[in-house]
Amino acid sequence: MLFNSYVFIFLFLPIVLIIFYLVRPAKLQLTLLLCASLFFYAYWSIAYLPLLICTFVLDFFIAAAIFRSESQARRRSLLILSVLANIGILAFFKYYPLIADSVNFFHPLLPAIALILPIGISFYTFQSLSYVIDVYRRHSTAHASLLSYASYVTLFPHQISGPLVRHNNIVPQLEDKNTYDFNADNFWRGATFFILGLAKKILIADLLSRGVNPIIANIGLASNTEAWLAMLGYTLQLYFDFSGYSDMATGLCLMFNIRLPQNFNSPYRSGSITEFWQRWHISLSAWLKDYLYISLGGNRGTIAATYRNLLLTMLIGGLWHGASWMFALWGLFHGILLVLERATQRFVFPLPRAVKIAGVFLLVNLGWVLFRAPDLTVASQWYQKILFLNAGMSWDILLLPVKHRDRFALALLVSLCVAFWPRNSWQITLPPRFTNAFVLAFVFCVCITFLGDESPFLYFQF
Repeated sequence: MLFNSYVFIFLFLPIVLIIFYLVRPAKLQLTLLLCASLFFYAYWSIAYLPLLICTFVLDFFIAAAIFRSESQARRRSLLILSVLANIGILAFFKYYPLIADSVNFFHPLLPAIALILPIGISFYTFQSLSYVIDVYRRHSTAHASLLSYASYVTLFPHQISGPLVRHNNIVPQLEDKNTYDFNADNFWRGATFFILGLAKKILIADLLSRGVNPIIANIGLASNTEAWLAMLGYTLQLYFDFSGYSDMATGLCLMFNIRLPQNFNSPYRSGSITEFWQRWHISLSAWLKDYLYISLGGNRGTIAATYRNLLLTMLIGGLWHGASWMFALWGLFHGILLVLERATQRFVFPLPRAVKIAGVFLLVNLGWVLFRAPDLTVASQWYQKILFLNAGMSWDILLLPVKHRDRFALALLVSLCVAFWPRNSWQITLPPRFTNAFVLAFVFCVCITFLGDESPFLYFQF
């Protein structure tokens, strides 16, 4: 069930909202929200619903046992049990094919198993595991209510593609009685977020994909111009697709009086790679920093150890996105950039911010080639054309159907302007006035006309 589908917008969401605010007491409302979230997940694949339930039930009771225990050895053993269970399940479903292919390349040892990746497993596994780690580190007490904790892990707006919200952000809201009273201001703000996110996805990201995908699928035949257009188009498509999802998730939660943290903050306006990762997929960056980089030692050791920790964190962060060595290379690419940036920061001449932004944007673009290319062959061909290393340079546009060229050009221009010029979704404040309602309603109606061409969000595959 996609957020950008008729069944979600006109059936699932209205029914859940109406019943949620009609029933009482708050515990029954929370139970309804949990049931709706479980139904939302089962709509995708009921076969993997037990896996989701087992994950949050296991971690809830492990965290409770860690909190009650005074034995450090027992606490550590329980933490290891949770880590092994969560990472083991994630590794089996997500990485076994990659591991088997890599091992069997040298010697056939592992059987080939056709596995379907449980949707959202990367997100709910990390969220549930972070709770156990927080309790182990004594950064948090164990939650008393399984109902509240289960609702946090399964909450349908962020269930599939995040953001990676922390339990200490969401669970207290779910246990606050004010959450269950209708709030017109929150609902208006939530509807605004949802419509803006829907517009990002349908009117920008999906239009860009119609120009990007044909070029990448035939990159060997693409001209230099088309290679650059595909790189720039995918850079913007990914941003508007994922930030659009995050805006829609934020808006849906606000309709239920639940506030999510900001996940994107105009990342392409960054003046450094470090700043980029403080603005892009903020919840994942914070998770990797708090639970991986710091656990590895962070910057508490030698300079060499700090660089090692940066590289390992970004490498693992890349692999988190999928079972492909291309994601690992993309993560390593950003790790190397972070290391170089830190190593040379004392020797870099001060530059105008516009120049820094342009340089970072170009580097990020080049990195997305690794992220999008299915294999090294495609990436190599793509880079050759981008860097003008191919023998016969061509400036024609031949791979795009004529009917898509104008739309692609318009979407590219609009997306560039929106990415670099106006305020982002979190900075936009639209008071509940008739004119604003009319504009939002108009944008919503335009989006609805394209719902027949609905497409999954790019981060669903992760």
